[in-house]
Amino acid sequence: QNRMTFKAARWLFVCAFFILGSESLVIDLNTEHDGRSVFHITSFGYEEGGVFKMDLKDFVLLVPQSHHNEYREEKTKDKLVFVLQHTHSGGVRVEEGTSEKCFHEDPENLGENDEIISLPYNVVADKAPLEKIIHIKEPGTYHVYFSNCLPGTKIGFKLKLTQYNVVRGERVYLTAGKASLPALYSTLCLAFLVAFVVWCMYLCKHHQYVVTIHLMMGLVALFKACTLFSEAFEYHWLKSTGKPHGWNIAFYIFSFLKGMLLFTVIVLIGTGWSYLKPYLTERDKQVMLVVIVVQAMVNVAMVMLDETAPGAIGWLTWRDLLHLLDMLCCCAILIPIVWSIRHLTQASERDGKAARDAGRLKQFRKFYMAVVAYIYVTRVVVFLLDATLPFEYTWLANVFSECTSLLFYLGTGWLFRPRGRNPYLKLEGNESDDEEIEMDPQPVSVVDEKA
Repeated sequence: QNRMTFKAARWLFVCAFFILGSESLVIDLNTEHDGRSVFHITSFGYEEGGVFKMDLKDFVLLVPQSHHNEYREEKTKDKLVFVLQHTHSGGVRVEEGTSEKCFHEDPENLGENDEIISLPYNVVADKAPLEKIIHIKEPGTYHVYFSNCLPGTKIGFKLKLTQYNVVRGERVYLTAGKASLPALYSTLCLAFLVAFVVWCMYLCKHHQYVVTIHLMMGLVALFKACTLFSEAFEYHWLKSTGKPHGWNIAFYIFSFLKGMLLFTVIVLIGTGWSYLKPYLTERDKQVMLVVIVVQAMVNVAMVMLDETAPGAIGWLTWRDLLHLLDMLCCCAILIPIVWSIRHLTQASERDGKAARDAGRLKQFRKFYMAVVAYIYVTRVVVFLLDATLPFEYTWLANVFSECTSLLFYLGTGWLFRPRGRNPYLKLEGNESDDEEIEMDPQPVSVVDEKA
């Protein structure tokens, strides 16, 4: 059964390669039989002089037979529109809806700097192409919506959006708040690489106390550095050309490997494997397999969403579902840590070795708090920052997330570093605890104190 589970995870990883390669900042949205009254397509941070270009073709209006004679030219005028809504932050007012209340006719949804692009009747009736170019005068974040105020109808079209800022005569296809990310990711990549080298040097210096989990922790830092390296180049090409030129493939591969290994390491540390016990109980194995398989599904599906325009039907449903799965996965990795804390609490009261068990208990509690803080910041705080920060400072959310990851990696490495008199990585005597977690390691690389 375990082999089948790992084969399924590997199959999901292979499937990722078939959906890569199309990401760019030029939005291509194809929709058919869409009955939503309003939906959000994309958002972009413009500086003064930025350019919004829209190419629309093959527009189709599907009208019920009972209303066929009602929707003539005078009835459809200004009822089918694209809205370019201006805000000073990244928050989206409406993502999608099927309300009978017309979105672009509600004064609360429009401001003085908003643009409404109405579809002429020849576009609706004759599928004539439509091209619109807008030069931005007021800096800020602009959200693109489509609004359909003809109840009971459905639409279909092919839309291409090209958005960029002009900086010193050159086009910058990254949103204004993300234009500095290539340099920032390069710096953060160097920081993780330095951490990896220092960790390797420390392991070599204390090689007699190194166990398997220490090697896996080093691989996590290496894959994280590789992820940031590929992401820096991806954003560099997105900034200059609007396309990633294949670097998104490298990013997805390293991100997948880093994510899978990170969650595995957290689960293994929580169970005490390798440094406290040489095996996993059946319950530990079940938790680890659930976390790995669900995280694999989340990563692959998130890649599919990244390759799909946000305005597509069902995109929001999949996004919310996958965020929920990711949060459940994050909560699942806390379970082994809670088990270890509970076991150490009981052991300190039972076996008379209170000082030793108190040290281990203190360490696991620190690790638990670190994992909770890491999950909260990277899964909650970052999204709040991205939605509320002024458009030119949205890069702070990315940097804050990566700096939190760096601190988490460094803190975990320090807590579980190999050292000669570490009460957390060696045990004395024989213990016969319950099946939940056996604190009796026999790693071959650990030096026997009686030798």
